[in-house]
Amino acid sequence: MSGKRLTEEAKKNKAVKHALAVRAAVTSGNYVMFFKLYKTAPNLNTCLMDLYVEKMRYKAVNCMSRSYRPTVPVSYIAEVLGFSSTVEGNDQKDSDGLEECVEWLKAHGACLTVDSIGEMQLDTKASSSSLCIPEPEDAVSHVDASLAVNDFLTRTSL
Repeated sequence: MSGKRLTEEAKKNKAVKHALAVRAAVTSGNYVMFFKLYKTAPNLNTCLMDLYVEKMRYKAVNCMSRSYRPTVPVSYIAEVLGFSSTVEGNDQKDSDGLEECVEWLKAHGACLTVDSIGEMQLDTKASSSSLCIPEPEDAVSHVDASLAVNDFLTRTSL
């Protein structure tokens, strides 16, 4: 739904303005704006945005791996993709968010390296061909031929 059918009063509402901005960020693929909005979401808007976080992160890393060469600092990726933030009044990075980002990148097939000063980097060239969306851990396997629907219905109707 675009803002065309909203009343003027609704358009002035903070949560509605935020939701429309999120919609614009998602439809345009603007991952930087999406994660800025994610950090400032009013009410329970973050719960709704959680539905798009995985998809937006994957698209963003895919875009970065095709756009930047030869590497991108993982600390930058963690900041842009909402894994970590700079602590206010301090330039110290959130180490838990950085670790979470590293784990996420590894799970999605990213190739990581360490530069000469010990900072973790995304190897963009190698990652551009190795990125993937992992199977969910709670997914049900459908490789057993004996689990065909007709077989199941036959066995359960006895």
